[in-house]
Amino acid sequence: MKLIVCEKDIAAKRIAQILSNNSAKMIRGNPNTYKWNNTHVIGLKGHILNIDFSESYKDWKTDLLGLIHSRLIKIRKQEQIIKKLEELGKKADELIIATDYDREGENIGVEAIEIVRNVNPKIKIKRAIFSAITKEDIKNAFENLREVDFNLANSAEARKEIDLLWGAALTRFLSTSSGYLGKSFLSAGRVQTPTLALIVEKEKERLKFKPEKYYEIDVELENGIIASRKTKDKKEAEFFEKFSGYATIEKIKQRKRTTNPPIPFNTTEYLREAANIGFSSPVAMSIAETLYMNGLISYPRTDNTIYPKTLKIKNILKKLLNTKFKKLAERILNKKEIVPTKGKKIDKAHPPIHPTEAAKGLKQREEKIYDLIVRRFLATLSDPSEEKITNISLDISGKEFKANGLQIIKKGWREFYPYSKVKINILPEVKEGERIKIKNIKVEEKETQPPKRYGYGGIVKKMEELNLGTKATRPGILNKLVSRGYVSPNLIPSPLAMNVIDVIEKHAPMIASHEMTSKLEEEMNKIAEGKKEKEEVTKESIEDLEKIIKNVEKKKKEIGEGIRKAKTIDLGPCPKCKKGVMRIIRSKKTGKRFVACSNYPECKNTWPLPQKGKIIILNEKCKCGDTRKIMLVFGKRKITICPNPECD
Repeated sequence: MKLIVCEKDIAAKRIAQILSNNSAKMIRGNPNTYKWNNTHVIGLKGHILNIDFSESYKDWKTDLLGLIHSRLIKIRKQEQIIKKLEELGKKADELIIATDYDREGENIGVEAIEIVRNVNPKIKIKRAIFSAITKEDIKNAFENLREVDFNLANSAEARKEIDLLWGAALTRFLSTSSGYLGKSFLSAGRVQTPTLALIVEKEKERLKFKPEKYYEIDVELENGIIASRKTKDKKEAEFFEKFSGYATIEKIKQRKRTTNPPIPFNTTEYLREAANIGFSSPVAMSIAETLYMNGLISYPRTDNTIYPKTLKIKNILKKLLNTKFKKLAERILNKKEIVPTKGKKIDKAHPPIHPTEAAKGLKQREEKIYDLIVRRFLATLSDPSEEKITNISLDISGKEFKANGLQIIKKGWREFYPYSKVKINILPEVKEGERIKIKNIKVEEKETQPPKRYGYGGIVKKMEELNLGTKATRPGILNKLVSRGYVSPNLIPSPLAMNVIDVIEKHAPMIASHEMTSKLEEEMNKIAEGKKEKEEVTKESIEDLEKIIKNVEKKKKEIGEGIRKAKTIDLGPCPKCKKGVMRIIRSKKTGKRFVACSNYPECKNTWPLPQKGKIIILNEKCKCGDTRKIMLVFGKRKITICPNPECD
């Protein structure tokens, strides 16, 4: 008997249908399996084995040095799936791993091998490698089976062990030193904390920023040209507010610009573009995985920005002829030569993200992401765009004004990819020395703006630059920061995050530093490449962590006090007594939470709070006054409100 193991049920079902030419029968159960002839296919639910500490180290008050040097144990995570795997594995002659081909997928596959080998030590093992769950890719993968890459799996196993040790040690230290245990524990991690520090650092830049007033003067001429000038001089602004007369064309510069099509999507570029159309990184990755599992796009976790020569581009274009992209696909197919744009990154495992099949009947969010991926693919195969740039300098009462124009001469790839927007401004023909009457002048007082916060696309790019996490783990890290209450869903750090990072950077800056994390990522790459053993890298990581623990233990009292102060976050001044501040309190008698004035008993002002859901205090103040907004989290549902019941 042949046993095929996939990462998820949806992949198992689709692969079984392809390999059996739709003759496979589903055997319902937990999990479902798919059978035809002498072949069984089973889908897992991700990892089936977990690593954890032994029972003796479950108490958070245990010795941290003992914790990080303790032996980790493997725990059966999905018992029913494991039993089914054992049942089928006993009867099988051959085991084929068909999980996603990346570190995590290889690690999941090796977990399945471990389970099956325990009951059938002599079983033959092979690996099916594919980048798309299409008929052609799957059949080709199973006709050309390879060996399992244990180095790749070991690099993922090392990450799991190292992240568990670092996360447990740092989280327990912060929580026990400050006394915040149970549901109030403070989470920290090898990648999580440096990422949070980046977000907080950007917020500090914004808080330090001092806006400066300036005036923007827009002059509309009778021929339609709008020329602008910025000045800090209030008298100059007031002068032009009342000015009427003529503008003289001083200089005209014109040039043609050729803009090459965008590079193919790797994971980082995809997440950045998805963020631009309103999708957070975790959501964008989740939707891409669904499209991949349904055979509609290639594997979404890739560093590649160069289409391989083996990619049958024309075949993909022909499939798109049956979709709303028909006319665009035809135009590419009618080209004499299709030459895709190229990025610089090469990933031998997977090609750039691209469509693999025509899609119909998708849900709204899936349709948007599929549209983004298809249009990006088409854009990479199209021609450069050509633009005419016009820069005009004008003299108005001895001051220089400027007008800039942009005209599309040839749309090229822009017609295929509307997500890259360019502001078109066609200027009328003028000559140097020409005087044109002023029609209208508008003067607006403005302020310089602080640096922009990180969006999902920006922080993912920064994490990639600093080697924080991987293309697979970054969305999950950001999701964790939101769920822990450190940042809002739009990545604004909470007061808690600001305060905690302040304490860490003052007393234990190595915890928030990205350098050590980046170094570890490089070490795990060496494991994947077979240049280092997992045990060697894990040992070195534990030694680094031991130095940190010994260092922070010396400052435990200061850090604990700092964290306790950091956790004491007020919602703003009391609107009644004006002396105290409003704080969230939990009653010792009833356990119920509410908001009360710190000036109690002199002031007995209180506000009610919902008794269910997690409360996250935000940095944002309500328009009703100086009260901070709070976010109520009920599972995946999040509501932002002002806690003051008198607020409209």
